[in-house]
Amino acid sequence: MSTMSVKLGSPGGRALVIALRLAVAAVLVWAGVPKLLDPVAFANDISNYHLLPDVVLGPAAVLTPVIELVVAAALVAGVHARGGALVAAAMFLVFTAAMLQAMARGIDLDCGCFGRDASARVGWTSVARNAALLAASALVVMAPDAPWRRRRTDETATRKKPGD
Repeated sequence: MSTMSVKLGSPGGRALVIALRLAVAAVLVWAGVPKLLDPVAFANDISNYHLLPDVVLGPAAVLTPVIELVVAAALVAGVHARGGALVAAAMFLVFTAAMLQAMARGIDLDCGCFGRDASARVGWTSVARNAALLAASALVVMAPDAPWRRRRTDETATRKKPGD
């Protein structure tokens, strides 16, 4: 077990992991709901990056917010939270790479992160935001399983129950 896992397993670490899970989930809900409600606008936002062929824009515009909302639910509920955080980290990595390639190619665009009502230009601020969300997701992935449960020690695992 790594030092980071032990620290994340401490009472303060558990509170941090729960706070990170909820923060990432809140961002995913804030991002996912508007995109799910207007997939055509989100497909246009994706198209502006000039990365995907037109044939996958529609499915990507529908599946991305669905995945964001499913991951958010996992993070809030704590059910498969580490797996959800891993998916979130992968998504933030892809989103960041898409932003960086747009910047490198001189494409000036709205990131499409939070739907049409919340404009956010692609730039170093949006890259930094995604990097922070990626780091938060990575910390949740590295946290011990089920941080709200007390781990059994070898002593408690071998102790006989009354009546045994």
